[in-house]
Parts: sequence; structure tokens; C-alpha cells
Amino acid sequence: MARKRRLQRDMLVDIDTQALLSIAVAVGANHKQYRSAYSRALQRTAVTLRKQAMANIKMGLAPRSLTLVRQRLLSFRYSRGATLDEAKLWFGLNAIKVKDLKGRIRGRIRPHHSLRDPKTGRYSPARRSSNTDVGFEPKGSLLESATFLNGEVARARGNNRRTVVIRDPQTRRTKEAEVDIYAPMLDYIEDNAFSGVVDIFMHHFQSDIKGRVKAKIS
Repeated sequence: MARKRRLQRDMLVDIDTQALLSIAVAVGANHKQYRSAYSRALQRTAVTLRKQAMANIKMGLAPRSLTLVRQRLLSFRYSRGATLDEAKLWFGLNAIKVKDLKGRIRGRIRPHHSLRDPKTGRYSPARRSSNTDVGFEPKGSLLESATFLNGEVARARGNNRRTVVIRDPQTRRTKEAEVDIYAPMLDYIEDNAFSGVVDIFMHHFQSDIKGRVKAKIS
């Protein structure tokens, strides 16, 4: 069942700075140690979240190449001067070509014919059977089976692997079929991507700031 409301473009996760200051005071950390521990914990949290998301997206989308996932999942950190640093995790949600996903192609490749018009000598238009059954059953757990209107089974360029193309009824030109990942990926992000992020950050922060105080790193 489709969700009535999707999360916004930016999903914010707030860290309770008062709780962080209390930890810093409790362990006897100075301001510089506090700022350094915060930045380090933020960096480690971003790395942890990215690894978790990479693993889940790999299973959820089942891409043929991990490069596809790396290109769609980016993390970065930036500083705003006197204020505390911020980190972002960016997800690419545009559709993915069928040829780039693992799964089963439904349908058969239409064979070429050699019929010619007896008057002009040109090839006659081929009889086209119904193509409503041409589809793709993805291996990824986040995706659902798709059926393509005006779809045809063809061979992908470069590897000769079976794929699906969409043929324009008017121009007869084809384009590669794509699978929409927007809705299932947003569901994943909303439910799983940032679960436990505060606990992860607090763990890294406490470990780092205690280590800095103990080693007298300023």
C-alpha cells in the first residue's frame, strides 16, 4: 500500500548539545577537546551510516555493479566557522536501467523476419504480437515486478545480456527501460537509514572525548 505522505527532501537529525556539554564537563574536557571530539564523532558517524546504507541498498536494489551504489550514495561534512560542524548523507533516487539490475527478464526476443513487399522489394512490417507481458522481476528486496507498455526484450550493448527496451509506436525508436526506485528508496530511508544515528554518534563522541582527556590531547 502506497504511503500517503513522503518525507521531505531534507531529513534532519538533531544532536542534543546540552547532553554533549554535560559529558564534556563530567570528564574534564576543555572547549577545544569538546569541539575536536564532536567533529571526529560526526565523521565516524557519517562513515558508519554510509557503510550500513551501502549494505542495505546493495541487498535492496541488487545492482550488477557496486559502482552504481557508490555513485548514488554520497556523504560529506562541512564546517560553519564558529558553529559546530554538520554532516550530510545524499541519496540518488532517479530511475535505474533494467540492464543495470539483477533479476529475471519476462518475455522473448522477437526474431527478425525476411518478408519483403513484392512490389517495392522493401521489408514488410512484421506482425506484432501483444507485448503486455514483457517485464522485469528484480532480485532486489526493495523493488517490485514491473511490466512495460510497448516493451520489447533485446540484447544489451557491450555484454549481450537480455534487457528490456521501450519502442515508440510512432517513430519506432527505442530507449532502455528503467525501474523507478523513488518510492521504495524513500520508504527505506524513512524507516531505516537514520535509525539509531543518535546512539551511534553518542558512542563515538564519548569514546573520543574520554580518550583525548586521558591522553591530554588538546
